[in-house]
Amino acid sequence: MKNIINCFFKVNLGLLFVISSNLSNVSALDYTNDQDTIFPKEEVNELITKANNLEINRDDKLKTRTATGTYPTRKGVILVTDDAYKGVIKTGHSAIIYTSSTVVEANEPGVEIGPNNWNTSKNQAYAVTVKDTTSKQDVSAADYCYSQLGKPYNWNFYRMDYRDKFYCSQLIRSAYLDLYDIDLNTGDFDILTGKAIHPMELVNTSKTKLIYRKK
Repeated sequence: MKNIINCFFKVNLGLLFVISSNLSNVSALDYTNDQDTIFPKEEVNELITKANNLEINRDDKLKTRTATGTYPTRKGVILVTDDAYKGVIKTGHSAIIYTSSTVVEANEPGVEIGPNNWNTSKNQAYAVTVKDTTSKQDVSAADYCYSQLGKPYNWNFYRMDYRDKFYCSQLIRSAYLDLYDIDLNTGDFDILTGKAIHPMELVNTSKTKLIYRKK
């Protein structure tokens, strides 16, 4: 009888371990690159429509006056497009201006330098600036992104807490969150067990203002 009881206990303990392991795996957010599920097209299109109806503001962080809606070259301005990017990001892309002619962006295979020519190279482009920062703080945000050069692309969109790998909007969100405790994530695509930030959130968050939109 004792052997039967011990056997019963071991079998059920084993089943409990298997069940616990499976539950752990389910909550581990191992699903990573199903972009259509994470960023549903209908919801993304709603953000695009909203962005296309936003008022364009003058960039008041510039020392010299320029016409409202001028394409930006100021370091620290955030660029966003709803274009698919190099076949990698099907739902849009974002970058931060580093010099008048370059941007820092996270793309496959990782964080890299790209050209600041989105007004001609993209079908649509937006530029925004964070409301509660100075131009000097925006420079530091761009430097933060530059310091991540060479880090790999983060395909797990729900893991925005990573700092050893980045996707495009996560990189920019991390800069302002880590430096100034400003969270540009709107929560539009968050789920109970994880957070994800779409590039168009950077345009539509109440914490930024639109300074350029391609006509």
